[in-house]
Amino acid sequence: MSKKLIMLLTIILMLPCCYVKAQDISLSSGKKANGTYAEDYNYYAIKATSSDFLAISVKTSDKQPLLMDICDEQRNVIASDILVPDKKTVLHKADKGATYYVRIKGIEGVNYTISYKMQKLNQLKYAKKTSYLFTNASFNNETCTLYFKMKSNQSGILHFMFDTDSELNVKFVEGKKKALSDTFVVNGHAFSGIGVNAKKTVYAKVWKSEATNAGVTSLTGVKYQVDFVNTVNASTRGKARKLRKGAFTETLVPAGKKTVSWFKINNNKVGKLSITLESRMLQNKGKNLRLYICNASGKRLNADPIVISGETSVIYKKKYVMKYPETTFGTTAKFPKGTYYILVESKTKKSSGSYRIKWQ
Repeated sequence: MSKKLIMLLTIILMLPCCYVKAQDISLSSGKKANGTYAEDYNYYAIKATSSDFLAISVKTSDKQPLLMDICDEQRNVIASDILVPDKKTVLHKADKGATYYVRIKGIEGVNYTISYKMQKLNQLKYAKKTSYLFTNASFNNETCTLYFKMKSNQSGILHFMFDTDSELNVKFVEGKKKALSDTFVVNGHAFSGIGVNAKKTVYAKVWKSEATNAGVTSLTGVKYQVDFVNTVNASTRGKARKLRKGAFTETLVPAGKKTVSWFKINNNKVGKLSITLESRMLQNKGKNLRLYICNASGKRLNADPIVISGETSVIYKKKYVMKYPETTFGTTAKFPKGTYYILVESKTKKSSGSYRIKWQ
């Protein structure tokens, strides 16, 4: 072989190859890395500096979503098939000090930019919508959950709302431990709430109904607000609130405790006594309020309580709509004149919301 041919082959071998070789890259918080999908995987090493979320952002040359997996330090896949739209961010729950690898998959030849930072799920801002994209591995069972923090600026019904493309479990809790409601399932336009006192901090605990480490779930338009409801301080007969005939009075039933409310009525003539109660209770699975009619001395005239059943039905789209069940019942047409009391109590600590009551 001639010297010229050998030299030519040597130069060709020294030229860059026409294929893209897979890479291992250490990625620093806030720094961007550019890459091209290769025949083998590209791995990006990330060190979690806090027990929060890895907020991984991507940008692609073809404007299509980028497909990736998240692996542990041994490169075992812990979150698979994560599809992140162009110019969007996905959140993945991380442990402080742990090393993770983002493994890029996708279409060969597509260029992309990837970056990350640590992000907390801060307290939701009152009445302001926020959107998120989570890896399903971040909240795939009740021990691996999302916590959305909310603080009531006034007493009333705290409404928690979001749109989702998945089926999720939700439970309201205090201090991330004390349950303020039973678990309920939501999907599509999700909307529910609980009764809260002013300056109360509560969390919405959210996790997947069907546990999986694959894929992502979007929560869009996440927000909360509080509709004011007056708290009636009438826990004893001596503090009973007087009801005006024919006029509704509304009272709050806060979550986390059983409540008792006394109401006073003055029946000025013999005749039928009609009581109407509109239940605005939430997340209570039905029979949640018990009502007694008492004489002027506070003695219960009905030995068994009148049970008020039914939950509020709710819809959340552009505006939220609430429908309330109403119960009306009456006594004999010869109900005597005199002073009477109506005693209403919630059945459990997880029964909350409000109700309106009137007599005529």
